[in-house]
Amino acid sequence: MSYEPSLTDFEIVPSDSIPSITLDNQRRFYIGKSARRLMNVKPYERLAIAYRSDTKELAIIRPTDALDPSIASQLATSQYSVDKRYYMSARYFAKNYGYDEEFAPYFFDYVAGRSDGTLFVFKLRD
Repeated sequence: MSYEPSLTDFEIVPSDSIPSITLDNQRRFYIGKSARRLMNVKPYERLAIAYRSDTKELAIIRPTDALDPSIASQLATSQYSVDKRYYMSARYFAKNYGYDEEFAPYFFDYVAGRSDGTLFVFKLRD
């Protein structure tokens, strides 16, 4: 009898910690090591960020021609530059969405992403 395994029978085991993005008390996003590897983020890269307040989900977007052209103009106003230590300023985000630095840090854990590497979704940890 031959055995043909299927991955649907297995649970994928992460090799490292859950990829996450941290909003710290300095009102900066920090891209953790696992998240950097997952998203293949490099220093000085520009990313866009979208937020869904009802589910407290953060979308990290790598602007490319592969994205829906209807949101291209909106992405032009969302330019977050990744510095050499993998921080991005989040002052406006923190103020606009009520993330008080007094209660920081806030952790957003990876939920899902597109296989083409253009979109990664992170959800606020409970």
